[in-house]
Amino acid sequence: MPDEIEVPLDEVQEHIKELHEKRHGAPGKPQEAEGHPNAEHHDAEHHDAEHHDAEHHDAEHQGGAEGGKSWSRFVALSTAILAVVAAIGALQSGLLVNEALLQKNEQVSRLTQASDAWNYYQAEGLKALIYQTAAQAQPVASPVAQSDLAQSKHYLAKQTQLKQQAEALAAQSESSSRKAEQFLSRHHIFAFSVSLCQIAIALSAVAALTQRRRIWIVGLVAGAVGTALLLYGFLVH
Repeated sequence: MPDEIEVPLDEVQEHIKELHEKRHGAPGKPQEAEGHPNAEHHDAEHHDAEHHDAEHHDAEHQGGAEGGKSWSRFVALSTAILAVVAAIGALQSGLLVNEALLQKNEQVSRLTQASDAWNYYQAEGLKALIYQTAAQAQPVASPVAQSDLAQSKHYLAKQTQLKQQAEALAAQSESSSRKAEQFLSRHHIFAFSVSLCQIAIALSAVAALTQRRRIWIVGLVAGAVGTALLLYGFLVH
């Protein structure tokens, strides 16, 4: 019986395996080949997303910067307007104080003149009384009595004139006093207007430094009230 031929099965299996790998590729390689383009696509998408986010952030930042500049312009403009209103109010307030002082001086002057007129009035009345008393001591038809009575009438007539003059001066003094009070009242209105505008300017400065628009709005309200008081002060007489 011939000897059996031994076939190297292990070598045959390895040879078949190598042929299979050459034909179909090594296990896992197709997945890697297929997976690699997906990874590149994913990286590209991630890069595009980051680029889009960066552009969006830059756009938002640029828009915020533009908005901040526009708001800063409004703050500067409103502050300038309030400064002008405060300057006008301060000027008018000073003028009204001067007018009030002039009227007060006029009041004192007229009051002093009225007081002097009343003093003269009393003096003329005493003179008239003296001559009347002297005339009564003389005979009625005597020339001395007639002369004394004439002098008494003269001083009484002069006393009447002095009374009218004193009353007119007193009325002028009262009129000057009322005008002074009116000027001072208007002065207070303009003073309040200036104070509110100065507060508004200070709040606007704080708002610009802290970038808080609510503070600026509060300042605008105060400035609006101050401007209204300024207009009211010009309308009141």
